[in-house]
Amino acid sequence: MNPDDLAFLTALHQDPEVMKYIGMSRSQEMVAARLEKIIAKYSERAGFGIWMACLIDSDVAIGWACLKDLDGSTYDEIGYRLATDYWGKGYATELAIALVSYAFTSLNLAEISGVSNPDNLGSIAVLRKAGLIFRRKAQYYDSIVDYFSLTKEGWLRKSVDSGDSLLSKS
Repeated sequence: MNPDDLAFLTALHQDPEVMKYIGMSRSQEMVAARLEKIIAKYSERAGFGIWMACLIDSDVAIGWACLKDLDGSTYDEIGYRLATDYWGKGYATELAIALVSYAFTSLNLAEISGVSNPDNLGSIAVLRKAGLIFRRKAQYYDSIVDYFSLTKEGWLRKSVDSGDSLLSKS
């Protein structure tokens, strides 16, 4: 992300459908302040952050994806947020699968987490398609959420069991 992304991010965070399960709409000032913090955090933990998600063939921004600490906890979280025009096209699943693979192959994490509002069935489906398993209800981001996780061992086992070529890519 960079300051040039402010207009897109403001529109994303003011869309009632995007924010339905997340919380209140955010003003441009709120988004700008958050963007400044995101950019500053890139240097704190190598390989972690929040990145713009763009279409490969045109560089059109469609949302963002992240790998970061889960609400200040010791857990590492994948996350994603897409503009509504890009819902239902498999992009969130593609992002989540790529984040999981990156976390385990490039960063060698032992475990990855994801959370969702229990009513957000689309997001829950994405986490499951990325291999994460529902573990429990938990409180993060001042809400009761469904907490999912996947260990590297479990991911490797699923990759072998499915005949996936992920192992050869690492």
